[in-house]
Amino acid sequence: MHIQSQRKTLTLLIILLISVFIISLFIGRYKISISEILTNMGTRIIREESINSNDWNVFFYIRLPRIILVTIVGAILSMTGATYQSVFRNPLASPSILGVSAGSAFGVALGILLNKEGLLGPYLFSFSFGLIAVFLTFYISVWSKVKGVTVLVLAGMAVTSFFNAGVSLIQYLADPYEKLPNIVFWLMGGFNRAGWREVYISLFSMVPGIIILLILRWHLNVMSMGDEEAISMGVNVKWTRILLIFVSTVMIVPTVAVAGQVTWIGLVTPHIARYIIGANHRYMLPAAGVLGGILLLIMDNIARTLTPSEIPISIVTAFIGAPFFVYLLIRRRESGWNQ
Repeated sequence: MHIQSQRKTLTLLIILLISVFIISLFIGRYKISISEILTNMGTRIIREESINSNDWNVFFYIRLPRIILVTIVGAILSMTGATYQSVFRNPLASPSILGVSAGSAFGVALGILLNKEGLLGPYLFSFSFGLIAVFLTFYISVWSKVKGVTVLVLAGMAVTSFFNAGVSLIQYLADPYEKLPNIVFWLMGGFNRAGWREVYISLFSMVPGIIILLILRWHLNVMSMGDEEAISMGVNVKWTRILLIFVSTVMIVPTVAVAGQVTWIGLVTPHIARYIIGANHRYMLPAAGVLGGILLLIMDNIARTLTPSEIPISIVTAFIGAPFFVYLLIRRRESGWNQ
C-alpha cells in the first residue's frame, strides 16, 4: 500500500475511534441527556462548581472512566500482540504467549484468596507474578541451551500451563460462597469495576510502553525479516528482543489487574490491521492500537447492553473473535503472512 494511502487509512481509523468513543458514552440502560451533559460540562469547566445531577454522575464517574479504560486496554492488547507476532515471526503469537497472562491471572486469584481485594492488592500480585512468569520462560529457554525463538515459545507454553494449574488450585481451595465467585468473575474479564483510579494506574503503566513501542517500531520491520537480516542492518537482535518483550510484558500485566483476562483481541486485531493498512509497522502498529480500541469498545457495548446483567467481556470477544480468526486463517495470504 502506498504511504499516502496508509496515512489516509490511519486517519480514518482515528476518526472512527473518536466516533465510537463518543457514541459509547451514551449507550447503556440508563439514558443520558446530551444537552444536560453539555450544560453541566460548561458549569464544571467555566464556573468550577460542583454538580449534583444523576446524568452527570453516571456520565463522569461511571461511563467516561470505563470507556477510557476499554480503549486503553484494547490498544495495549493489540499493539503487544502485533509486537509479539513480529518478534517471534509467528502469526499465532498473542499477549499470552510467554505466560504473562496466566501468571498475572494467578496473581489476581492469589490476591483475592489472601483477602487483597482492593485494586492495589490484585494489581501488585498481578504485576509480580506476570514478571515472574516471563522470567521463568526466559530462564527455561536459556537453561535448555537451544538457540532460537521456538524454545522461548515452548517454554512459555509450559509456564502458562503451570500457572493455569495454579489458578485451578486456588479456585479449588477458595471459599465457594465468598472467594470463588470473585475469582471466577474477575478472571472472566469485565470493566464493571472501572473508575478513575483504575484509569490513572493504567495510564501510568501503559502509556510509557506505548511510546517506547512506537519509537522502536522500525526495529519490528527489520526483525520480522529474520535475525540474520536484522543483524546485517545493525540491529542488536538479542537485546532489542528482550527490550520489546519486557516493555510488552509491563504493558500487559495491568490489563489483567484492571479488566481480567480479555481474550482474542491481541491475536485477531493485528491481522486486521495488517490486512487493511499493510505490514509496515510504521503505520500498522498504531493502526492495530486504534483498531483494538474500536473493537473492544464495540464488544464492551454488547457486553453491557445485550442482556439485563452484564456479560463477561471474554465471552463476547471469544464468540466474535474465534469465527473471525477462522476467516482470517482462510484468507491468511491476503493478510500478509505467507508462512
